[in-house]
Amino acid sequence: MKLDETVVVSAPIENVFDAWAALERSPEHQKPTIERSKLTDGPVRAGTRYHAVDQWPGRKVSFEMEITDYQRPHRLAAAWEHPMRGTWVASFSPNADGTTMTFKTTIEPTGLMGLLEPMMRPWARKTLAAGLDSFRTWVESGKY
Repeated sequence: MKLDETVVVSAPIENVFDAWAALERSPEHQKPTIERSKLTDGPVRAGTRYHAVDQWPGRKVSFEMEITDYQRPHRLAAAWEHPMRGTWVASFSPNADGTTMTFKTTIEPTGLMGLLEPMMRPWARKTLAAGLDSFRTWVESGKY
């Protein structure tokens, strides 16, 4: 399943990137996110790992996620492998109104989740769009 969304945030590119990169604060603006805990020491960079807990339809899902690309303030990417394989890439570019953020994710469900993918796709699209709008509101409100 491939999804992508774009949002314009009325804030400088560095602020938008830093807000997104503060993954431990994701539960403040992403409804299905329950927890993000950094597992590695030092600043966030490629190779930084997180323990993650999300709420998916009907269940809580725990997994580890690794930052695979960190190019402040233009690109941040991550990958995970369990309970299904997936990646996301967040790209940031300045514009006249602030920052355009494009978020692309690929999720490869397996087993029963693979069979349920067609039913999950509308939920995932709706959740992604709502999550980016919530992130935009969070950053623009100055809570970050």
